Amino acid sequence: MRSTPLAGAAGPPVRGTRQGMYIAFVKNAMLQKSQGELAPYNELVAQFQVGAQDAKPTSTAQLLAWLTALTHVATALDRTCATLVDAVLEYPWLALPDDAANAWVRFTCALVSARGEWVTKTAQLVFRNFGYQPEWFHGARGRIAEAPRPTRRQLYDRLHALLEALLRLVPTLPATLQPLLVQHFPHRRERTLAQVLYMRNLVRITTYCEALIEPVWTTIIDQALQIDVSIQVELDELEEQGIEQATIGLASALDRADGESDGAPSADVSPALAAHTPDDFDTLEDLSDDGYDDDMLTPAVQHDPAWGEVAAMAGRLDAMMKAMYDFLTEYVTGPDAQRYHLFQTLLGIFGRQVLPTFKSRHVQFILFWYSSLDPEFADMFLGTLLSKSLYVTRDTASTSADSAAIIRIAAASYVASYVARAHHVDGATTRMVLLNLCTFLDAGLESFSALGAAAPAPGAREHAVFYAVSQAVFYIFCFRWRDLRDVDGHEEDSMRSPAATYPNTGSFDLSPQLMPVLGAATSSYSSASSSGTSAMPRGSHGWAPGLSIVQRAITSPLNPLRYCNANVVQQFAYVAQHTGFQYCYSIIEANARRTKTSATTIAEEAPSTPQRSRLQSDVRESTPTPHKDDTPALLGATETLDAFFPFDPYRLRESSGFVERLYREWSDVAPEEEDDDEDAEGDDVSSSDDESRGGAERFTRFAARMRARAPHGATPESLAQSLEAMSISPFAV
Repeated sequence: MRSTPLAGAAGPPVRGTRQGMYIAFVKNAMLQKSQGELAPYNELVAQFQVGAQDAKPTSTAQLLAWLTALTHVATALDRTCATLVDAVLEYPWLALPDDAANAWVRFTCALVSARGEWVTKTAQLVFRNFGYQPEWFHGARGRIAEAPRPTRRQLYDRLHALLEALLRLVPTLPATLQPLLVQHFPHRRERTLAQVLYMRNLVRITTYCEALIEPVWTTIIDQALQIDVSIQVELDELEEQGIEQATIGLASALDRADGESDGAPSADVSPALAAHTPDDFDTLEDLSDDGYDDDMLTPAVQHDPAWGEVAAMAGRLDAMMKAMYDFLTEYVTGPDAQRYHLFQTLLGIFGRQVLPTFKSRHVQFILFWYSSLDPEFADMFLGTLLSKSLYVTRDTASTSADSAAIIRIAAASYVASYVARAHHVDGATTRMVLLNLCTFLDAGLESFSALGAAAPAPGAREHAVFYAVSQAVFYIFCFRWRDLRDVDGHEEDSMRSPAATYPNTGSFDLSPQLMPVLGAATSSYSSASSSGTSAMPRGSHGWAPGLSIVQRAITSPLNPLRYCNANVVQQFAYVAQHTGFQYCYSIIEANARRTKTSATTIAEEAPSTPQRSRLQSDVRESTPTPHKDDTPALLGATETLDAFFPFDPYRLRESSGFVERLYREWSDVAPEEEDDDEDAEGDDVSSSDDESRGGAERFTRFAARMRARAPHGATPESLAQSLEAMSISPFAV
């Protein structure tokens, strides 16, 4: 029998026994639908269709009654009721008062608990509303009689309360949510606020769902990497063009109620909208999608849109990095086990995503910052990098030789850059890292000597890792030469055993102990350890253990000064001579003559000379597929190794404060003028003045002394700029 519409459906608020009338109507509508009569069912659906043109404002009491009635029949709402379920799930419940909103949440929880087919739909809607303009708020104006005026922060609080409830009801929900994290992340070219707000909501999920910690951080870091590698110019050049990085006002975007205005153009509003009156922004959905943060750039952008795109991307990445630092700063104040687990997670993501990503300049600083929180974190980070650079483990053995070599070269660059730049890496750790690197070089020299005529020629691709490690040693020496002086053998801290310094973490494929065990190469170290109380051997000629191997490598047939990056070699030569470690210029000049001769020969044989060999696999750029021209090359017959130092100076303005206090600038370590250096011209600075001057001025004096010694027109200033301005890293276009 056909039922009649519920009497008083559009009337005054319903209380007491009248709730039973709504329940009866809903049950009857479902029964008649099963019998083919759809009129009552369609009337029920119409109560939740926001877009209906003839819809009248609905009172809170009516909505509460309808939602309560639907909760009673949630078990019957299968896919044949899709129109009704979709209408209810997509209803703008975020705009409802608390009691009606809570009723909507109760219905939704009952639905997904009873009918698993609606779990994915509901989860998708949650993530679609984590952006800048929550869809569950849109359309409420004029349809809900008593719609409140919440802030975005309050809207997001409701969303997270819903998601927490769903996670309690559906234990398998995290597996459903994982693909949605990526699916609904705003595209990297979308406005900055959309990126940052969505990202903040993702990291908030990790505070109540441990199963999503790794997927969430994997998604966020991947998005940040895509933006990072898309910035192909030095950020300092933006200022030269008269363009500033964009910034955002995140706090105001979260805390301002919709419609609230202080009479001045909102920080959320682009200049094009600034002329509108406050009444034009009286609802949240009226805010324009043209983000102020991507539009408020200097006029120079109008003349060269490409610079504007770079500035927008830089501002976007800056805001995302700051949001990550802010969250981590709050998170690490929790229990030690919590922050240790997150560090393990970030370290694993680093190995899978960041390490293989060339051209990344800033994202890796998350590990740089996090590892400063605990000496154990720094040791674990270095242990992982040394393992990936010096040792062939199960993961590298399963890949191709070329792919494994690329990862090992990148890891060696990370070791060098981290030890050189991080203030929290102490002298004892620096010496231990150097000993590992030098022992690897020793093993390489021994292997080359043992193979004799069968060994690959110097400069061959088979020696690429050897040269990468050599370059890492040169770079570390330039920054940490003071810490590489021979130390007192009775200092307990500086004599820590390698096994104690870099233990097997159990979570990574490290060697059992990171003291190298490379056959005969370590016999001298083992005997030194067994014959005395110290676990480390003493150095010779006033230098830390292992550096004598560097001196032998430099004069060996493998000749790393020829095949390492020229800027790094020149800077190492300056510092090595200044400190009395070794004189390298005769070898550098001989290499230059040989290189010129080889280049002439290759030019004459060009038709039959193979092209430069490049690796094409396992190189991650902004997408999993590498760009052919950007893939790092291993060595050919006359090529030098690319210089990639991932912790070069951090150039993002708003987030740089988290890095600056941890960061060692070149001016902090530039060699000082020695008292007995009297061969420089124009130097009349007193020793008392010397003590009061900073590192930058000390380097200026050092530059004056060394300028006359610089071969081929190179100057210390140019080489210092290479170290400090990222020009030795393969980023400039």
